[in-house]
Amino acid sequence: MVIRQLCDVRKSPSILVLLLCCIQVKYTHAQDFPVEPAVKLPAGTQNSARPNSENLILGLWINGVDTQQDVFILKENNQLYIECSLLKQGFVDVSKFTYLKKDNLQYCLIDRSDISSQMDEQRQLFKLNIPAQYMLSQKLSSQQDYLPDLPNLGGFINYNVYFQNGDYNKQANASTDLNIFWKNILLNSGHIFRKNYNEDQSNFQSSSRLNTSLSFEFPKNMTSLKLGDNISTATGLNQSFYFGGFSFGTNFSSRPNYTYWNTPSISGSALTQSSVDLIINGTQAYNAKVNPGQFNIDSNIGFNGLGDAEIVVKDILGNTSVQNIPIFVNQRLLRPGLTDYNISAGKLRYNYAYDDNDYRDWFGSAYIRRGITSSTTLGATADYSKKLESAGLLWSQYLYKLGLLEVNSAYSHADNLGLEGYTVNTEFKRDKQSYSIGLRSQYYSSDFRMLGLDDYTTNYLPKNENQIYLSKYQIPYLNNLSLSYVERKYRDDINQEDQRIFNLRSSRSLAKGLFGSLGISYDAESRDHASIDLMLSYNFDDNKHSVTLSQHDDDETSLQFNKYSYENTGFDYTVGASRSHDVYSGNLSTRFKTNAGDLNLQYLQTDDQKYYNASYMGSLVWLGNRFDLSKYISNSFGLVRLENTSNVDIYSNGSYIGKTNKHGEIFSYNLSGYTKNSIAFDESQIGIDTDIESTNRSIMPMNQRGYIIDFPISKNQSKDVTFKFIDDNQNVLATGSIVNLIGMNNGKYPITSSNLVTFYGLMPMDYSFEVQTADKICKSSFTLGLDTNVDEPITLICQ
Repeated sequence: MVIRQLCDVRKSPSILVLLLCCIQVKYTHAQDFPVEPAVKLPAGTQNSARPNSENLILGLWINGVDTQQDVFILKENNQLYIECSLLKQGFVDVSKFTYLKKDNLQYCLIDRSDISSQMDEQRQLFKLNIPAQYMLSQKLSSQQDYLPDLPNLGGFINYNVYFQNGDYNKQANASTDLNIFWKNILLNSGHIFRKNYNEDQSNFQSSSRLNTSLSFEFPKNMTSLKLGDNISTATGLNQSFYFGGFSFGTNFSSRPNYTYWNTPSISGSALTQSSVDLIINGTQAYNAKVNPGQFNIDSNIGFNGLGDAEIVVKDILGNTSVQNIPIFVNQRLLRPGLTDYNISAGKLRYNYAYDDNDYRDWFGSAYIRRGITSSTTLGATADYSKKLESAGLLWSQYLYKLGLLEVNSAYSHADNLGLEGYTVNTEFKRDKQSYSIGLRSQYYSSDFRMLGLDDYTTNYLPKNENQIYLSKYQIPYLNNLSLSYVERKYRDDINQEDQRIFNLRSSRSLAKGLFGSLGISYDAESRDHASIDLMLSYNFDDNKHSVTLSQHDDDETSLQFNKYSYENTGFDYTVGASRSHDVYSGNLSTRFKTNAGDLNLQYLQTDDQKYYNASYMGSLVWLGNRFDLSKYISNSFGLVRLENTSNVDIYSNGSYIGKTNKHGEIFSYNLSGYTKNSIAFDESQIGIDTDIESTNRSIMPMNQRGYIIDFPISKNQSKDVTFKFIDDNQNVLATGSIVNLIGMNNGKYPITSSNLVTFYGLMPMDYSFEVQTADKICKSSFTLGLDTNVDEPITLICQ
């Protein structure tokens, strides 16, 4: 009936509006009379809708949390839908829902067996309970960003000058290490110079080129390419050797901020915003905040060995869940899916420190390790030269609740000699909070050879090597105790003595500032008597001065007094006396530490003989257009610049490094590679008439690189200007007239009783004014320049 009436009046808008008003009044009165709903809601749902109402607007709750928003509930084909846009705001993954488009809006179907809903009739709320699998998954990481900043063009020359004289011998040495860098490129060249004075006065002098190389680093891929002189990658199966050629591979294992081993990942789910704690052996190791849904967190914890972990999830409603898991962390186990590799080729180099060009056989070498799972890492090695081929396999395996087992083996074949040999290495480690234990054994067959040895005809390797160690911590009275046994056995055709050595050692703090250690060693092969050494050390209250007493059996005694500071500059020294087999001696060592390098002096007097030496270590640094003498560069460094701002205190990683010079510059030499470094200055020492963008900068440098760190500082060019306005007849405009600075918000100022008006903080530019007097409006303009004198009022004609 109502529809027919609407059809009859569709051409009469006024009647239609009146009819709709009547329908609304009728609906309003009907609320006082409860009626059964015309449509049945899904099972498990309570209806608080008004009579004959299928589409509702109610407050939305998700998993017990009020979203503080209203939602439109749509019913189509006996199924409930709600606005998808509101679910997105609740961290719900709407792609996992069936949806319906209507009136250009997207509605998500919530009639599902694993989703429950409830209508609160009294509070006009619609409550949804959504499982975590319908929410957005999230992967969080506590690791720092591992992409370092690229350096500026610069370089440095490290140098070390050494002189020795006395009754023993006389010699003079000097070494230099040249480095030039730009972006991801580093050129390096090292030399050493020697001069020896023999007893027969036949002097000997020589110079050698230690290395020359050109390196390219690719930070995004964590790989590097090195051309020139290099050292082979240590694999655990062979000895490292020198060569000239190229080397390409990963370098993440040398980065302190990048976690490449199998630190535990925290996995779980939360229905609401929650906090997650990782507790290992009763100590909190990690904490994070997570949104609703499934989560995975790379913890990057500083923990090694076996442990018991608890994952505690606490939501904003106070609900807490605890999950217990055993964990094992070890740097020999790569993260799952991570690959460590290196490829090298070139010529083997011999007599590294004495011959510039002793390059011999061509070779090729490859090494790879990959994390298969968090408990298994597999690898392989291969070496090839004209005289020798070898291949090996590497296996690192976590044994559940026991520890780490490593099994490595290699096979070699010496072509010219027809020798075929092998080696097998096994190692087991178990590290707990209260103790550590380890066993290692390696066997070499008589015909096994390694790449890089001088002569493949002779075997220098032992038959087998064995090692056992046990350390126990937190022992009453003893504090800690460690026991080790090392055994090395050779074949009869090798002129080497077998070794079987036991070591027992304990150390602990005896009192405030007093530390002691006791060691006992015994060589079971020579069957000599056990050797005992005792050490006592006392640190004074300033922690810079200490005294140390050492006693080794009955034959050796030493007493040393030390002064040492951790500052970059200062004076350190050691003075002491010792006795060895009834021979008495005294010694004095000093170190003068300056920002331009360190001078070391040492003197030793033994009965009727004396000995002394001196060395100086430093560096010449070039960066930008500045040169500086500095300490020996072993880390990264930066040129801090506050343009034309002198005598300002500069801090690097919280440590004071000095004041800027007359150019506003200072070098900082304590930047750590591949970690975040903070450079800051004292803002209170900057004039109030300057503009400062920032007082702190963070930088992540590469190793042994230099960076220009600019702090833009500019003089504040704003000025306070006082004006006097006059008309064409040179009459001063009346007091109370309003001056409007056009284009400036709230730029209206009255002319004061002194016929002046002042505008504050004007920058050099063109200005236009409009003055409203009692009977007229006039205009004026003015240009403020950098050199405009504003000490006196400026007169403007208002026309």
